[in-house]
Amino acid sequence: MNKSDNQKIIGRLHQCHDDLAIIIESFGNLEVLNDLERLNYYLFKSLDSEILIWLRNIDIPSITVLATRNIFELYLIILKVNDDDHFLKRFYAQLAEDRDQLNVAFKEKCKSDGYNLTNEDDESLEKIDRPDYLKDIPKYNFNMKDLAKKHGYEVDYNFIYKLCSKLIHPSAYKVLGIEEDYQQYDAVAMYGYQISGKASDFAAKYYLEHLKK
Repeated sequence: MNKSDNQKIIGRLHQCHDDLAIIIESFGNLEVLNDLERLNYYLFKSLDSEILIWLRNIDIPSITVLATRNIFELYLIILKVNDDDHFLKRFYAQLAEDRDQLNVAFKEKCKSDGYNLTNEDDESLEKIDRPDYLKDIPKYNFNMKDLAKKHGYEVDYNFIYKLCSKLIHPSAYKVLGIEEDYQQYDAVAMYGYQISGKASDFAAKYYLEHLKK
């Protein structure tokens, strides 16, 4: 990637971070927020976190690829939860299921390694109770391809998932066929530049319509 394009990406990421910092702070007291407001707070915060990770590791291609994919997924989730109340509830419902799955995997690993969890350890891994209004909400993982198709990003999805999969994992292509200065990394970086702008623009629009005093 030439120096001009790299500086353009860095400038965009800094601008996104600066905007998101203002937006996140403007939510105020989380205790008084409704479900959508609270989830948007955490989604925008996660978006900002990915942007900062990318900025701090701007010269590491694998971080660029991973951050771009995560920003793309966050953008799709942001679009969906702000458009579909049922999906909003499903996202909240998934939290307990995620925690349960992680607990099972963690306890199985401790057991296989001969590490006995204390009562205190075990209590810290207790299940998360689901609020009554979420009891009947399905708690299965989301299909990002379906979300991408729904919002007109199916081609983007195919590009991101095919290329990112080959560039993140130790595929034959990554191990044997590509150097860190190859144009495939540049293509992902430029897409990350584009999608981070779209995601932060959505957050800015939300701020102007719902948060700005």
